[in-house]
Amino acid sequence: MTRIEKYKKEIYRCIQCRSCYFAYSGEPDREGIGEHEGVLYEGIMDGCPAQHTFGWNAYANAGKMWIARGVIEGDLKLDEDGEEIRDLLMPCIVCGNCQIQCENKIPTVDIIEALRADLVDANVPLLDKHEFLGSKAVEMNNPYNEPHEKRTDWLPFDEFRNKNAEIGYYVGCTASYRQFKVSQSTASLMKKANVDFSVITDEVCCGSPLLRTGQIERANILVERNLKQFKQFKTVVFSCAGCYRTFKVDYPKLTGKPLPFEVKHTVEFFDELVSSGQLNPKQPFNKVATWHDPCHLGRHIVVDMEQEMLKKSENWLMDERKIKKAMSEWFAHPRNIIAKIPGIEFKEMYRVNENSYCCGAGGGVKAGYPDFAVDTSVERIKEAEATGADILLTTCSFCYYNLWDAVKKAESEIQVMDLFELLNQLV
Repeated sequence: MTRIEKYKKEIYRCIQCRSCYFAYSGEPDREGIGEHEGVLYEGIMDGCPAQHTFGWNAYANAGKMWIARGVIEGDLKLDEDGEEIRDLLMPCIVCGNCQIQCENKIPTVDIIEALRADLVDANVPLLDKHEFLGSKAVEMNNPYNEPHEKRTDWLPFDEFRNKNAEIGYYVGCTASYRQFKVSQSTASLMKKANVDFSVITDEVCCGSPLLRTGQIERANILVERNLKQFKQFKTVVFSCAGCYRTFKVDYPKLTGKPLPFEVKHTVEFFDELVSSGQLNPKQPFNKVATWHDPCHLGRHIVVDMEQEMLKKSENWLMDERKIKKAMSEWFAHPRNIIAKIPGIEFKEMYRVNENSYCCGAGGGVKAGYPDFAVDTSVERIKEAEATGADILLTTCSFCYYNLWDAVKKAESEIQVMDLFELLNQLV
């Protein structure tokens, strides 16, 4: 039995309406902010990066639902057609826009990832880069092939290795080995707010890159390692959007059990501290800023929120209001923090919140299709420039990395910055 067969009813709900192509499909009259190189941001826009770039329906979610049906019905065979299916599935960034736009509430991200896992189960070869990151994540505890003993070399405060603390900071591989400003700023803000927390030296990769590329059995090894390391905490805080999504959404599905601790992303955690006055940005920041919503922190979380609320709903129509309210409150967290920064002028991009355009880095695409990833990010940079912003803020290590690559490719003057790197400078 294939993994996608458990989603058969959901797959057959797809009526090929093609709403998954677009963003703002419910707001056709909305006006955008300004023009950039002849592109006016208004009305219904392309929302699927793969379909926008490659053009064919097979690259959009609608096409993937047809592929899934073909596998279920036996018209497509994983052992014979696997590599062709792989080459259509893997350019998908799994950003989740298709699921947000789908009026039939089809769990498209789960289906796409299950079909990728079916390919792995059928011994269809992974892309070389995906095989590398999967094997190294298990062997070295990180996909960067870095020594595990150097994972906390970035840590400037040795006292924050206290295993008796009730709050654990899960740093993630990228902030541990590549983007030290993110991890150091996060730890510094916790220290300034007098938070008693601990950084665990034996933290390992969360498994997100493996799960996105269908490597479930390898990911399960990492899940088991991490749950053993963090089980003593009451709360675990994440600065990586992908790690947060993986713990919050994937771990309970993989283990069949609720997490033994509460999970919070730094946007939620620091919003509470700023609102309570424990962190108070005093230094003025007299620049124009805009905000990029990471897919794993935004869409993926509110989609899971929606699915959980719908499971308990007796009236989808009435409870849709509660869902929209919960979504709005979640997306408000980073914006609440930005609003507390003195002197800042904040301008939203046209596609925001659940409709935000993906940066292009997720789903294994940055590793497997780097040119496509950066080209997608260039589209987002143009949209940020259209606001007139000097600074593009975000808080996702992958978004940060890919947006900077796009800035270089587009020769843009906009600066990309992690929100908590900025906040740390102002507190």
